[in-house]
Amino acid sequence: MNKYVEVLDSLVNDYESIDRPVFKDIKAVDLTNILDLKLTDQGCSLEVLHRSLKDFMDYSPDVSQTGFHKQLYSGVNEPALLGEWVASLTNSVMHTYKMGPVATLMELEVIRQLNKLVGFEKGEGIMVSGASQANLIAMMLARHRICPQLKKEGYQGRSLVAFVSDQAHYSMQRAANIIGIGENNLIAVNSDENGKMDPENLRFCIEKSIEQGKLPFFIGLTAGTTVIGSFDPVMPCNEIAKFYGLWLHIDGAWGAPILFSERYKDYLSGCDQADSFTWDAHKLMNVPLTAGVILTRETGQLKDCVAGGGGNYLFHQDENSAFNMGELSIQSARRADCLKLWSSWKSEGTQGYLKKIETLQNKKSYFVELLDKHPKFSIIAPSPFLNVLFQFKPSNQLHESELRALNVEICKLLAASGGAFIDYACFKGRTGIRAITCLRENFSATNFGNTAIPVPAHTASSWELKLHVSSHSSAPPVSSENHFAKGR
Repeated sequence: MNKYVEVLDSLVNDYESIDRPVFKDIKAVDLTNILDLKLTDQGCSLEVLHRSLKDFMDYSPDVSQTGFHKQLYSGVNEPALLGEWVASLTNSVMHTYKMGPVATLMELEVIRQLNKLVGFEKGEGIMVSGASQANLIAMMLARHRICPQLKKEGYQGRSLVAFVSDQAHYSMQRAANIIGIGENNLIAVNSDENGKMDPENLRFCIEKSIEQGKLPFFIGLTAGTTVIGSFDPVMPCNEIAKFYGLWLHIDGAWGAPILFSERYKDYLSGCDQADSFTWDAHKLMNVPLTAGVILTRETGQLKDCVAGGGGNYLFHQDENSAFNMGELSIQSARRADCLKLWSSWKSEGTQGYLKKIETLQNKKSYFVELLDKHPKFSIIAPSPFLNVLFQFKPSNQLHESELRALNVEICKLLAASGGAFIDYACFKGRTGIRAITCLRENFSATNFGNTAIPVPAHTASSWELKLHVSSHSSAPPVSSENHFAKGR
């Protein structure tokens, strides 16, 4: 194995030492012609394999750089990466305690600590591939509570209805499809000007579905929406859920780590009253992909909902059967993703994550302040969390369609330059540049780097604006047509 370790060491050294663009803007057809990715009858040498793996790194976006703001994750978390390597080395599997004894106990500890943050005193949970699967399981749990016979008998003519905000993640749409209620029975509740679900419109939608003879069963809130980072109001929506007897789920894939901070955790006030909760450690906690979690307020619900089969050869009843987490999962083979999350948390401690959240919020606030002071930038949506949606607006005479085209072009030019990889997004009919503040730099510091904003030639070719937020700066102490957000 030593020769492969030497290759890994070389690749890591290259990754850390070579100055490369954040993103190489190259078409798929062209990259296919550049790289030799063919699988052949005869194997290759280690040298050829090494070169191919280096190509993989060279042509992948560099999420570790300060110019990466495209997705809701970035940076390299070294302790978590170490855990990931060990998990791959041992190839532990998580369906039974015997196959993953230490991993099982690690996962249970991670779940216990996450439930403690949410306020689920008697809760349980399990790690999943990501928020998409966590939200799917939450909808399954809700369906099982209102119609437990569905697990064996199917719908038999029942028409179930779920409710989410028009800012909810598209995984809710897919969950509605997969569990068979149909996308048309996933109702997009209106959001207000701050991107939060409108409780009164939620109540109206529920009443309307009842009048139509349908069976409401699920309310899905979002903690940290994809575009602007809004938090749906938990307490008024919980009152509605309790009144109608509906399952209340919170998708905290992005915003859940706010709970580490005493200063900001009120964003999720009342979350302990929810029935289930999604958490993605591979986003703001910077754990390598993928590391999602589904948490429930009560124990026993996961097994009742998803368990079935495997008892004749896998899930034996013995002294460790209570630790066989495979019966809580819709997956059979499940890798030890807990190891990377546990390693990061063990290394940094809860206080490390607290400092990270509060530091990033300070940096975000400082960035917003810079934008506010600049005459050519306009913030076009609230920024309660770490998302900042803004427009470059060189003239007040430009129409919204022109501003959209201009800012989309700026994102493309930034990507092509290799200096910054950032995306555009739409909120309430206005399109802007979406900056995400979640870079892990020495864990508790971040900066936007020197981000040059190139202006397309047809607008003002002589302009090049720079915003700089250094990790050493003194920051203040402080939709698409189907209505669902398209990506995180």
